[in-house]
Amino acid sequence: AERVETKLLDILVQVGRTGTLTPVAALEPVVVSGSTVSRATLHNEEEIARKDIRIGDTVLIEKAGEVIPAVVSVRTDLRKGVEKKFRMPKHCPECGSAVVKDEGQVAIRCVNSQCPAQVRRRIEHFASRGAMDIEGFGEAVVNQLVQQKLLADVGDIYSLKSETLLELERMGEKSVANLIEAIERSKSRPLWRLLFGLGILHVGVSASRALADHFPNLNAIAASSVEELQQIPDVGEVVGRSIHEFFREPHNLAVIEKLRKAGLKFDAEPKAEGAAPGFKNTTWV
Repeated sequence: AERVETKLLDILVQVGRTGTLTPVAALEPVVVSGSTVSRATLHNEEEIARKDIRIGDTVLIEKAGEVIPAVVSVRTDLRKGVEKKFRMPKHCPECGSAVVKDEGQVAIRCVNSQCPAQVRRRIEHFASRGAMDIEGFGEAVVNQLVQQKLLADVGDIYSLKSETLLELERMGEKSVANLIEAIERSKSRPLWRLLFGLGILHVGVSASRALADHFPNLNAIAASSVEELQQIPDVGEVVGRSIHEFFREPHNLAVIEKLRKAGLKFDAEPKAEGAAPGFKNTTWV
């Protein structure tokens, strides 16, 4: 991959949908592999310490997999003595809540589940193409709705009215009509997409599909024990416990009730029986 030198101007901290704090390098803009790069993830505090990355350093960057900008190394020979070491904040940069580091884990997390940054990221994830695929429900729209306290969780998406959306910046009648239609279409998405969209910790697309294949509906998943969940492919002890705890959290149950009332699909799709008998008892890799 092409490697380019640039200046690390600052290290910012972003808060993800699960509360994880991620340090991000603010770079002097530079062209790498055909596009201008001004941001690059630094993963976590331990990675920064391992590479001895400091604010003000000259760094080498490349696009990992030719896509994601990453800081590869530091030109320590070019240091002038004014570079500053980075320390992760003791409080969330978005809401000011305390941050914690779970034993045996590298990630530092904000403990406030109602942190505005987490709320925004959860809603963006729910509406993303890989989840409920609500076209037009991007970052700018979500930011405005959360700031104006019109969205507190993903369940509130289905209570939005045209007149409310028309008050947002850069939202005309046509854009609003398209968004309302996209929200309505999302109600028919299959159960696995809803499970993925809920953003359960450690539950990706593969585990969401496995859950929807194994259980008849969302109620059965919510009522299952950790032991039952562990019997499913792609669901081990950690993932099983995470799913079980998610459906025991009162706030999550309240969100799910909103989604139920909105008419989303809670039942799994029926399995096709005997559709391809020639593939029975075969393994494909």
